[in-house]
Amino acid sequence: MKANWIFIAGMMLVASCSDSESKTPATPDSGEDNPIEEVVAEPFRANRLLIKHGLQLQCWVATDNYELGGAAGQPAYNMLPSDWALTGFTGPTFFGPPLINPSYFESFPESQWAIAKAPHGDQLDVEPTDYEQRNGYLSDEQKAHIDKLTTVCFGDEEAYSYELVGKLKAWYDLSRRLYPDVLVHNNQYIGQWTESNMRTYIREAKPDLITYDWYYFHTSDPATYIGARDMAEDLQIYRNLALEGWNGDKSDYLAFGQYILGFANEGTYRPTESQLRLYYYLTWTLGGKWINWFRYLQGDGYGGKTAPTQWALLLENGMPGQPTHYMDWVNLCNTESKYIGDYLVRLKTTDVRYVAGSDKYTEGKPGNIGDFSPSASYIKTISAEIPDEPGQGTDLYLGFFGIIPEEEQGDPGFFREGEDKFFMITNGWASMTVQTAEDLSQKIRFAIDMEEAGAASCAWINPHTGQREVLNPVEQTDGLTYYEVELWGGSGALFMLNAES
Repeated sequence: MKANWIFIAGMMLVASCSDSESKTPATPDSGEDNPIEEVVAEPFRANRLLIKHGLQLQCWVATDNYELGGAAGQPAYNMLPSDWALTGFTGPTFFGPPLINPSYFESFPESQWAIAKAPHGDQLDVEPTDYEQRNGYLSDEQKAHIDKLTTVCFGDEEAYSYELVGKLKAWYDLSRRLYPDVLVHNNQYIGQWTESNMRTYIREAKPDLITYDWYYFHTSDPATYIGARDMAEDLQIYRNLALEGWNGDKSDYLAFGQYILGFANEGTYRPTESQLRLYYYLTWTLGGKWINWFRYLQGDGYGGKTAPTQWALLLENGMPGQPTHYMDWVNLCNTESKYIGDYLVRLKTTDVRYVAGSDKYTEGKPGNIGDFSPSASYIKTISAEIPDEPGQGTDLYLGFFGIIPEEEQGDPGFFREGEDKFFMITNGWASMTVQTAEDLSQKIRFAIDMEEAGAASCAWINPHTGQREVLNPVEQTDGLTYYEVELWGGSGALFMLNAES
């Protein structure tokens, strides 16, 4: 679950507007002779907008308004533009009043951005007023950057009720009508809402995106390792709900994603690189298209400017101008994700499989993900091996994808002719003690029945270069073509088959 700390972006700039002023448009519409138009939710809207905006790599950032930050019980702090530029995120998610940083856009005028805890910087407990129905919830400052606004999360972690579903629907309908290029959603922590609650919410409110947060790595029980199995199981819950769609009959589908542990959990445990990488690569392998780093800095209390804190990961003790190795790790993950982002937003998940490692290293199968089976796809064998331990390997996760067709607001013309089968492999090995992911590398060996696949070659997006490279087979026998690649711990890669060599 999220804590309610906040921080401030900018160079000590203090916004002068009040909370009420921030919601007042320049030319209000009285609405006396202007009935509110009903907007029908647009199927596959998330496909269209993610293709437009790209894969979402977001990060929670506070506002640069000390008065409002303090009034909302959220501490503020300085954020240097030079520090933020090191992160590689596609945009900040502003979550405290007034839900935008004017100073941020002075340094990054072309940046995307998002909002959490909309519309008023707190949990959701009201429906739109008649004034908001007609004039919207964005301020003039926000509307000045609306072309780069990608997602809006209304509230955050509210307790479920049918009344809340109605409030969310009202805000989603308003947002779609007035801000048609912005994806709308709510967020829960794992287990907060039952799957039945989620289905009712999805059917009635019709979100574009479903997201959750759960911070897997901690020290409360050192004897219990929390790793890829737990994360994959939770992602699969949201994946299944997303694929069921608004009506529950799979006639449409939603986008989904998760938050990333971006702080020292319980104030003491600092995740390793492989653990952080699992957030990225398991999300992509299971078909997610949104992640959000929580968060840029951690505060030490409530109300006003925060002091530096060791809970921060990206900056040493939270001090501006002192980036850590976590900043390097995040930037690399974001860079690698951008390499495959243009593909991922144009693909839809079709299947996910678990590949068991050796008895010494396996975490065990997630309860809701099927085992790898040679009969399930054109991949007939797959295994991992630790380079200095012959015969030993850890769990793998295998995700399959199809191209989103035009009728689902896809962009099939993006792909090469004859290139229509895609899959991802993630190395599920993550360690609590080994700090770097490269030290958990494994050799991944897999065999494809090229005739069954209707393919002549296999390529991948090299995670280290971003280049599309045709792989050279290491063996061809019994009608199968074998390939080998190396993947760091917690890391994955995107592969594609082509009908031509």
